Amino acid sequence: MKNSKEFIQNIILKGTPEEKRELYGFDSKTPHRIILKKFKYFTRGNYPRYFTSPSAPFHDDMVMDMISSYYGENVLEAAFRGSAKTSLKKLFDTFVLLNDKDNFRKYMKVLTKDLKNSKQIVTDVYNMMVEVRYIYGDVFEKEGDTKREETMGSFTMKNGRKYASGTVGQTQRGHLQDAYRPDWNWFEDTEDRDSIRSMVITQGIMDKCAEAIDGLSKDGSMFVTCNYISDQGTVQWLMDKPSMRVRMTPLLTDDKDNTSVTWNRYSEADVIKIRKDADDFFGEFQVDPANSENKFFPLDRLNEDIKNATEPIKESAGVKYWKHYQPHHRYGQGSDHSEGVGLDSNTLSGFDFTTGELVYTYANNKIAPDLATHEFARVGGEYGHCIYAPEVNNKCGGTAITTLKSLKYPNIYQFVIPSQHGERKSKKLGWETNRKTKYTAFYDFRKDYNDGLIKIYDVNVLKEMKAYSNSDLQETTVGLITRHYDLLQSSIIAWQMNKYAEKSADTESYNNSLNEYCDA
Repeated sequence: MKNSKEFIQNIILKGTPEEKRELYGFDSKTPHRIILKKFKYFTRGNYPRYFTSPSAPFHDDMVMDMISSYYGENVLEAAFRGSAKTSLKKLFDTFVLLNDKDNFRKYMKVLTKDLKNSKQIVTDVYNMMVEVRYIYGDVFEKEGDTKREETMGSFTMKNGRKYASGTVGQTQRGHLQDAYRPDWNWFEDTEDRDSIRSMVITQGIMDKCAEAIDGLSKDGSMFVTCNYISDQGTVQWLMDKPSMRVRMTPLLTDDKDNTSVTWNRYSEADVIKIRKDADDFFGEFQVDPANSENKFFPLDRLNEDIKNATEPIKESAGVKYWKHYQPHHRYGQGSDHSEGVGLDSNTLSGFDFTTGELVYTYANNKIAPDLATHEFARVGGEYGHCIYAPEVNNKCGGTAITTLKSLKYPNIYQFVIPSQHGERKSKKLGWETNRKTKYTAFYDFRKDYNDGLIKIYDVNVLKEMKAYSNSDLQETTVGLITRHYDLLQSSIIAWQMNKYAEKSADTESYNNSLNEYCDA
């Protein structure tokens, strides 16, 4: 009778606080399947608003993964947008904070790309705990049991357990007020469609994730919830960790059949609408970004080139070189510029048009545009003062042109205006982007890449190409490529210089010219 359905329901609905705490409580010796049952009793009995639809079959698997991670396993839960993975994790964190008799985890931390999101999660968990104060009393060290609506960064319980927010966009160390390290990190949506557009930004997020992982306590573990929108970004980096167990949950078991849903909350009509509205259905809803139908560049060719990508033959002052200068070859370079404040990058790409090879690249999102231009002019000088086209649609591009003039760089691209009667040079220096030049540059680059005329060894450029979609091309924001794709941007500009580059000088003339330039 004690474990009968009616008995349990009676406790949930009419039981005393002591009876409810006993029903929901568990410790490290409790079998995981029993903990799952207790989680269901707790959440459905106290937060019915989260269960207005029948649960999906995979929800039990997700919670079992959370239990395993709570007790030491690293788990990544990649699931479609709308799968309720985030809501389940907030409910689970509330459950273990209130009901774990061992207080197994002492310091749980939520890490997101945007600090506002992690603060909101902390606030939501706090308020859910306040909702059941009639069962658990005042469990907080300082704030009391008054419900708070504003976002908050962290809270501490009377038993010393701490629940805190953080971001993978900031340094994780240096929290002197913390008596101990986090022992369970939750990485939630550390990647989005903006961040994957730049390998520089993606690498920065990876570095901060690594820092957070390194900052875990000795027995700490991590749980990751994410959409799988890129197989070249932060999520893939986390997936590839040897200790990480990965579960993938798509919306459809058969992407050709709109009725084969993994959660019957979604009807065929819902799926048709989702397919129509989604920017990247395969990445956001099928956890399969590699098969996106929206890619601009050919995936088969890119995958092969990524596999065959090589390390540069040398790196100097941040510039990566794949080939040495060859007299009498035709060279050209393009650059994209930003303010150097940790967002978009100042990037440089240089082609040997005689061979079609991308021979050098540079990317740095911390250097100022004028200092970057000094460096780019130096590299151009190393390759015969090749024709150089900075992108000039923003003020940073204007800074680049001003700097090049002060340096007396001898071969700045003079913008060519296409017309019905051919092309004519304008008085404007640098590459100007408009709707016509954007499409021309992109389609020229794609055609020549498809035809094998362009050879790229830099894996970061190839990854940005792989992430680029037809939807990105359709964006109307001013700029050749909006929202990052910095290396790809400079590479496409550089390839346009193929039409205007002249054969470089012989070695003696080149050395004399370079000496004169350096002495000026």
